[in-house]
Amino acid sequence: MDKMNIKVNENNVSVKPNKANSIEAFYDNTAILMTGATGFVGKGILEKLMRVCPSIAAIYVLIRPKDQTIQQRLKELIDNPIYDNIRVKHPSVLSRIHPVQGDVSLPDLGLSPADRIMLVKNVNIVFHVAAAVRFNNPLNVAVNTNTKGTARIMELCTELKHLISVVYISTAYSNANMLEIEEKVYTTSFKPSSVINMCETGDQKSIDLLEDEILKIYPNTYTFSKNLAEQVISNNTDSFPVAIVRPSVIGASLKEPCPGWVDNIFGLTSIFMLIGKGTTRAMLVKRSKRLDLVPVDYVVDMIICAAWHVTLHRNDEVKVYNSTSNAHPIRWNQMKDIIVQCSREMPMNNVMWYPFCRLVPNQYGYNVVDIFLHILPAFFMDIFLKLSGRKPMIMKTSKFFNQVVRAVKFFGQHEWTFHQDNVTNMIQKVKLLKDRDTVKLDLCDMDWKKYIRTYMTGIEKFILKEDSKSIDAAQRRLLFLYWVHQITQVFGVVVLLVIMLYVVY
Repeated sequence: MDKMNIKVNENNVSVKPNKANSIEAFYDNTAILMTGATGFVGKGILEKLMRVCPSIAAIYVLIRPKDQTIQQRLKELIDNPIYDNIRVKHPSVLSRIHPVQGDVSLPDLGLSPADRIMLVKNVNIVFHVAAAVRFNNPLNVAVNTNTKGTARIMELCTELKHLISVVYISTAYSNANMLEIEEKVYTTSFKPSSVINMCETGDQKSIDLLEDEILKIYPNTYTFSKNLAEQVISNNTDSFPVAIVRPSVIGASLKEPCPGWVDNIFGLTSIFMLIGKGTTRAMLVKRSKRLDLVPVDYVVDMIICAAWHVTLHRNDEVKVYNSTSNAHPIRWNQMKDIIVQCSREMPMNNVMWYPFCRLVPNQYGYNVVDIFLHILPAFFMDIFLKLSGRKPMIMKTSKFFNQVVRAVKFFGQHEWTFHQDNVTNMIQKVKLLKDRDTVKLDLCDMDWKKYIRTYMTGIEKFILKEDSKSIDAAQRRLLFLYWVHQITQVFGVVVLLVIMLYVVY
């Protein structure tokens, strides 16, 4: 096993050379700075570190005040039920989480001079997770947070006196304009400094023209700004080891902190939920394309191990880890079939229609199907809700789903091959550790049907807050909707035949 030679800092936070034979030992008595701790992946990283590495000296979390103080936001964060196990087994580690007021979108990260000095003296490991994740953010917003924000983090890292490694969480689609992606940083004709300068000093018309040029190559401003951020990192790694972890589509947890854990309704989770509810009946995807889905706990383990791996096996270049499932893929049609089956066998409460879904490969076909399967049913169902004294909501849900459709359209029409040489190398090294069983880095034995069932159960539990005791009522409701669905189909066929006969005669 490789040895480390890490200095001890002023607070005696250190990583000792003779303790490099386990993940827990690597993190023992270290101080960590994390951005994005209040997000889905950030919460997962916090939970795993505290549970598996309870001897961590300190975790500094960069938090924006928003409409609460940072202390209030921290309390809200650690009061999350996913940390209940920590409260029971390692309660003292919770007191080692320290909020630091800051914002990656602000100059100097919005840090006070005192906080910056504190971080400079204490921090050993940095996890940069924070990002503006909306696909449709204006270019200047995405670049300021994702690209310039990363530059600000890297500037801070150059000041840290006892830094041993940095892990940046990017996206597997940072080079979505390519179909085969290796574990390396790709440069583009758009230079980070030039784009940042344009977004900061250019007039709005010039910025809009630049965004139009970019969107001819990249699917959205998010993936583009993450590509620029990777270039920023690659240009600033002379002084310390840096890892870039590129997750693909991040889904609910497989096992940790508990099966099916998910805390937002973005992206794929909203698709799963709306199909299960029966409100989504068509998707704009090519059925045979691969869906590169990874559970959040797999991504968390990859991130935590990357800090260890890049520190012990440093070379002159930034190490990139493609955290994807393409070695053991599931395809969109398989995913859709499993969701529909699960939704029928374990129906959600207040399901709106008998679950089914059509996969449509092109925009024109989808536009036609959308009218008959989404817009018209939503219109009539809202009328029914209004007449029955309830709030109309189905049309609003349909509009929300179409926003999701537009956002994921590109990813449902294409598939990518991700190389994983660095991931494979790390897996082999992790197998030599004492605590190798505490992390899962390989999805080769993934049971997708079981996982999606777990995912759907997690949506019901964590997003919809549904009571499992009401399953009988949900099944009775589903049976009623089944017959309504059948009658509607027959009625639709009859109407179509009548129209055809009218046209012919």
